[in-house]
Amino acid sequence: AYAGKENPNGKRFEGIIRFVTPVYKDDKKVGYVSLALDHEHIMQFTDTVNPTGKNPLQDIADASVGNYAFMWDYEGKNISHPRDYFILGYDENTGKKSMPWLSLDVAKKYYASNKEINEFLKDYPTFEKQTLKKKPNIKQLTKDGNVGLDCRYLNFAPQCQGWMQVTKNGGYGSFIIYWSKVWKLTTAATIPYYTGKYANSKRGFGFVTIGANVNEFHAAADETKRNVRKILYEQTDIMKEIVDENEFAIKSFIKSLINELTIVTFVMVILVIFVAIWMSNYITSKIEKLLIGTKKFAKNEFDYRIEETSTDEIGKLEKSFNNMASKIKTLIYEQKELNEHLEEKVQEKTKELIVINEELENRIKQEVSKNRQKDMHLVQQSKMANIGEMVSMIIHQWKQPLNAISMITSGIELRLKLKQNSDEDLKKDSESIKKQISLMSNTMNDFRDFFKQKDKAIYSVDITIHKTINLIHDIYKSLGVTIKYEISNNNLKTIGYENELIQVLLNILNNARDIIKEKNCEIKRIDIDVDAMGDDIIIEIKDYAGGINKAVIDKIFEPYFTTKSDDKGTGLGLYMCKSILNKINAEIGVQNFTATIDNKEFRGANFRIIIQNYKNEH
Repeated sequence: AYAGKENPNGKRFEGIIRFVTPVYKDDKKVGYVSLALDHEHIMQFTDTVNPTGKNPLQDIADASVGNYAFMWDYEGKNISHPRDYFILGYDENTGKKSMPWLSLDVAKKYYASNKEINEFLKDYPTFEKQTLKKKPNIKQLTKDGNVGLDCRYLNFAPQCQGWMQVTKNGGYGSFIIYWSKVWKLTTAATIPYYTGKYANSKRGFGFVTIGANVNEFHAAADETKRNVRKILYEQTDIMKEIVDENEFAIKSFIKSLINELTIVTFVMVILVIFVAIWMSNYITSKIEKLLIGTKKFAKNEFDYRIEETSTDEIGKLEKSFNNMASKIKTLIYEQKELNEHLEEKVQEKTKELIVINEELENRIKQEVSKNRQKDMHLVQQSKMANIGEMVSMIIHQWKQPLNAISMITSGIELRLKLKQNSDEDLKKDSESIKKQISLMSNTMNDFRDFFKQKDKAIYSVDITIHKTINLIHDIYKSLGVTIKYEISNNNLKTIGYENELIQVLLNILNNARDIIKEKNCEIKRIDIDVDAMGDDIIIEIKDYAGGINKAVIDKIFEPYFTTKSDDKGTGLGLYMCKSILNKINAEIGVQNFTATIDNKEFRGANFRIIIQNYKNEH
């Protein structure tokens, strides 16, 4: 096959380039104009510098040395190359695109697909990880000789993707690549033809690329470098000959110059020594005057002043010394005056401090008194709120036994009217009434124990929580609210005030009950979990009522802060809980949580109380 100077006698590429454009008359298409050109016309643009010039032939068409130009269409198909067999054309028998040269990885997939080549390439990705590490399909070259170049499938030639990237937005560019064991400079430039099917392609009709061996590209510069170096060597030899010829004259001149410099240097040294001695005597005399002044200052002779004899740096130093002496004298006088009146000023300031301290003590006492009154007021309010809650509980607890007594007395009255009362029936009814009265009495004892002030003592956490639950069990049950209580060790004990812990637990439980009732929650349950962690006992109280708003969760332990309406909350409950626990070095906090129950997610609030774990070894 024809390959430029490499094989000028080979068979050339046979093809026709056809351009077709429609003809319109009165905005109606009436025909076409077609222009057919031999493919040789396209080749002239790459095989010559200027196809219309006087000397069109040039050396870059020599493909054997790697320096040549070739042309691609806008998709990356080769349409002109010094080696004609690299041009990608159409099969004259089928009219379809001929099979391009594939990289080995693409060829293997093609042979395995059993598809026609154009059908296979229709959906195959283009420019697939092109790299020098991939290999060409040698079978096409040695067996078929069908090696038309299509950049989209030459995955062993990454310069293809480089050319497409350089010309993507039009214009031109260059880069260097290592190809066929030679570093090459390759340049790509678009063909600005933007009509018909190429109107929307920034790359236009396609692009032309030129490849050149880097060493040959720099040949002119390297030759210039060698010529310049040769000239420098020649000039150096000439300069050496000139220096050798005038060596005696140069040495004589240097000797004469050294003698002159020696005499001048000696004279300058004598002059410098004289000036140095004079300057030394001058500066020494000035410094001696300064030393005399400092000695007199050491003897408290502050009236001594140095005579100012010049305006140079030494004179400025003398002036500064005198100014310093005047200021020191003034300061010493003021210090003496201050020392004489210091005792009087100290006594005066002491009296002022005594008055200020007395006023401060009075103000502190007043503030402490106000805070105590405020705390007492808060405690009283909290107690009144608790009393109201307890009275409601007592009433609820008494309803059942009172109803039972009412029914028994109604039965006695009915039997009296019917004259059917017997001693045995009266005795039985009397026992029933006593049993109900005993239940009411036990209820009163439970609530009385809650309000009874007790001393600090060691008590069981499990028993205390059971007492709390017993106080509220019936009223919670009537509202459909259940309490689930679990403890890891029912022998856990703490030290403090049992009734106050009950008050804290009641406050938190009642708050949870109220929000469950208000929202009519799906899960009407409150969980109480108790566990020990080292020196601490952790009590967690959880509800599933949606949690606390993030905007207010940090404020809920502040006094008078409440999320309830004015007629339902005082804003003191949680504040008193925190105050009660602080007295025994305990802590309380709250955070929101999520839990999954029956494959459904619920949010709630978790109040966490930390109290001392009292152990016998303590």
